Amino acid sequence: MLHPVGSLPSRVYWTRRIVGIAVAVLLAVVPFLFLSSGGDQSEASGANSPSPTQPATTPQLELIPAQPLQTSTAAPTTAAPTTTAPAPSQPPVSAPPPATPVLCTDDMLAITAGTQRPEYSPADKPTLLMTVQNVSAAPCVRDLGTAQQEWGVFDGDVRLWGSNDCLYEPASKMQTVQPGQQITLRVEWSGLTSDRECAEPRRRLAPGEYQIRARIGTAQSPNAALILR
Repeated sequence: MLHPVGSLPSRVYWTRRIVGIAVAVLLAVVPFLFLSSGGDQSEASGANSPSPTQPATTPQLELIPAQPLQTSTAAPTTAAPTTTAPAPSQPPVSAPPPATPVLCTDDMLAITAGTQRPEYSPADKPTLLMTVQNVSAAPCVRDLGTAQQEWGVFDGDVRLWGSNDCLYEPASKMQTVQPGQQITLRVEWSGLTSDRECAEPRRRLAPGEYQIRARIGTAQSPNAALILR
């Protein structure tokens, strides 16, 4: 085996053997080197790759036992909230109390006499009127009772009848009269004559035109017509 047999020189056979041995050695060594290199890279990559991230653990709340409430005696350190002081309110303006009405003087009143109808027959019982009006600018008080009222029927200057004759029942009635206010008073006349002492016989007036006057106290009306047909 160490001595080749053949027609070729022995050098050729030795060269072939050496080449074959070298090829066999290479075929055996190369796979080993390749496997060794891959394993190292795997190990290296395994060493360099980050380890799996561990989930962060949430710290659990620490249970603190409840403490009893304590009243603090220290002054608070927080600044007090600023507040805008409200504007001082104006006190409501009250109307002055109404003045007490004064007594009506004669020049504060206008007295008007009249009749309810334009004319009457001698047998009628005419209704006589008296209007009291406050012609001043202020309210006033006047006694408008029967003690101050009086109507009279006249024929010229002759007094024929008066409401205060005979069946006269005086009474007082204080009344406030506002500025411009009119108060109407009335009396029914029997149609008969009378005198202050009720001593004369009473008679009916004949048809004609007569005058009536009215007064409240000393405030007197002008004449008004009384017509009997």
